[in-house]
Amino acid sequence: MDGMDAIDGGIPVEALIHAAYILTALAFLLRDILWLRVLAMAANLCIAAAAFLAPTPAWAVAAWAGTFFLINLGHSAWLVHERHLRRFTEEEQRLRDTAFPSLDPMNVRRLLRCGRWVEHAKDKSLTLQGVHPEDLVLISEGEAAVCLGGRVVRRLGCGKFVGEIGFLSEEPATANVVAATPLRCLTWKAAELRRFLARHPEVRTVFHAAVGKDLAEKIAAHNVRLSAV
Repeated sequence: MDGMDAIDGGIPVEALIHAAYILTALAFLLRDILWLRVLAMAANLCIAAAAFLAPTPAWAVAAWAGTFFLINLGHSAWLVHERHLRRFTEEEQRLRDTAFPSLDPMNVRRLLRCGRWVEHAKDKSLTLQGVHPEDLVLISEGEAAVCLGGRVVRRLGCGKFVGEIGFLSEEPATANVVAATPLRCLTWKAAELRRFLARHPEVRTVFHAAVGKDLAEKIAAHNVRLSAV
């Protein structure tokens, strides 16, 4: 291939080769992996065009450049999809900040999206002591009251789980929990959530980390109350 030959009197093949290497160099300077791949694809196209349009086409070079273009295109599509998964609504972001801080946003999004939003009127029972809870509830708005022996022992607000002990142990609920105010919650059917977590161990890690943190805070608060008695 004579690098100075022009394509139908237009841009020299050599110019396409220079453009490919310049784009590749710029790609390596970028920190955003998506834009790196976009520039890499542009470089692949320049190489493929130069090889194909040369006076003596270099088919092997064009084929390999096309192959790398398709590889980068596939990875770019996945990156766009992954970034979409990382976007949260305002309500989802509030739950992430309270219940799942510092955890991988994509896995948090997947966990949130497999639940459903439910609103409860004041005084609605969420769990009954001695009864297996069918749902695991994460409060988004409002407050729930934890009742033992006919008295309120704790109030739960945004980012707090209801029914998590029963979900983890598959035992009956240890307390009555009722809506102290109107509630908006993210709710999972316990059986469906167990199956989902079994299929997605990386999400299960996120879930157990969040529930463990919530339980630790509840136990600490309970111990403080006992010490004050």
